[in-house]
Amino acid sequence: MNNPSRQEFRYNDKVLISYEVEGHGAMQVVFLQGFAAALTTCNYIRPLFPPELFRLYLLDLKGFGFSAKPRDGRYAPEDQAAIVTAFLKAMQLRNAVLIGHSLGGGIALLTYLGTQTEGERELIGRLVLIDCAAYPQPLPPIMRLLAVRPLGWCILHLLPLRFMVRYTLEQIMHNRLVITPERIARYMICYGGKGIARVFTTTCHQLAPDKYSATVANFRTITLPTLIIWGREDRLIGVSQGIRLHGDIPGSRLVIIDSCGHVPQEERTAETFAAIAEFLDETGA
Repeated sequence: MNNPSRQEFRYNDKVLISYEVEGHGAMQVVFLQGFAAALTTCNYIRPLFPPELFRLYLLDLKGFGFSAKPRDGRYAPEDQAAIVTAFLKAMQLRNAVLIGHSLGGGIALLTYLGTQTEGERELIGRLVLIDCAAYPQPLPPIMRLLAVRPLGWCILHLLPLRFMVRYTLEQIMHNRLVITPERIARYMICYGGKGIARVFTTTCHQLAPDKYSATVANFRTITLPTLIIWGREDRLIGVSQGIRLHGDIPGSRLVIIDSCGHVPQEERTAETFAAIAEFLDETGA
């Protein structure tokens, strides 16, 4: 699918990151999507950001969407965070608003914490974490299956793509009415493409919960303004984790959206944007 606004960031010879830029305002906002998604998960919320005020950078994480899917085995969250940091530097961003959803939220946290230890505090000025994968927890059933080789490969190659997408959307959306043919078709693009099965299985295999236990203690060192948004009916990462994260990040703000599942920016777009806009306004952005 051709898209004239799509650009590529070359992280190295094998890793090309697909991204789009929208708007020409002074406020720089970087979006990171979740697992098994793409930058298109922001399709509903991106038009709400006034282009004269905001400059949006929407990324496909390595291996997802239209980004490269190399056979290098490096799909762990810390690998993704290193790429995001390199992207921020390459775009010469300063005090950017880093927005991460689900796995992208965990990557946003790792990115921020990494830039603090590297002395690059000026890169990120605010965090927005949406139904964020912040704490070690058992993987959802489908991701546990995908992590088992070669079972994961068989699931992704033998089950009908439309069935897998619909099943996934039924798990992450609270309101089944939003599972429209258009949304199914869009997610089918995220699930398609050569090498995506390897990316899915490798990512799930590398999401070892115990490996990130030490990171949790560092949440209390986060000092920049942070907004946490959560769908109250999230069945994938329960709202209790959002409440816990709010308690662990000093001075953070928590907004819980009713009648909403795991993807507030798609399911309750207006409320999600309103929370972000109010947060940026009240924190002096």
